[in-house]
Amino acid sequence: MKPLNVLAIDDEMPALRRLISMVENHPNLTLVETARSSVEAQEKIIRTNPELLLMDIELKDATAFDLLTRVKDSFKGDIIFCTAFDKYALKAFDFHAVDYLLKPYSQERFNAAIERIIKKEQKTDLDQLIALLKRSESHNRTLIIPDGNKNYFLDNEKLYYIIAEGYYANFILENEKKMIRISLKKLEELLPENFIRINKSVIINKNFITELIVHKTTSRIKMRDKNEFLVSGKITEKIQL
Repeated sequence: MKPLNVLAIDDEMPALRRLISMVENHPNLTLVETARSSVEAQEKIIRTNPELLLMDIELKDATAFDLLTRVKDSFKGDIIFCTAFDKYALKAFDFHAVDYLLKPYSQERFNAAIERIIKKEQKTDLDQLIALLKRSESHNRTLIIPDGNKNYFLDNEKLYYIIAEGYYANFILENEKKMIRISLKKLEELLPENFIRINKSVIINKNFITELIVHKTTSRIKMRDKNEFLVSGKITEKIQL
């Protein structure tokens, strides 16, 4: 295949040199330009029309998202973000990133990202987001909850518990509540291991239990927000404070 024309963008020279080396070591890439600021990158994107941008997110004069917004009418190629921060993973999806490389990444990890472009792997929006979050290692903090044709993104570290209310589930977070049409049975399949269904109507996040009170016939747990719930049967054994 014809090598992809690449523009590499990073405001830190050591990181840029490493990125250049990885591009030069890949047989299907050709480095056409480099840039160390958003202003410089904007000019070179318009002038060279690259097929692929390899770009850091926090540049010295703007963010990569600011830059991409400015060139959205002229740049139609692929994007791979190369950054030291996982906090931008969700926003990267809004800009249709093919991949999200967390520094320091290896040549092998870099090559795998390029292969995704070469093979033209096409996924649904949700599949892309799930894969993006996994690659950025931020998926442990972000819960993806489907509701019809929508998806909600909730912070695992702020979700205390979930209470069934008819056909809906009431998600109780640190500073808000969110009602989503989904069953607790379905949620049991989606949620990570720190969530346990303690009775017919409640799923709790183990990380927010403050007390476990065990009696001969019943058990109760107290959550960080002071609410208490009955625990069914042998579920008590699964709760480890």
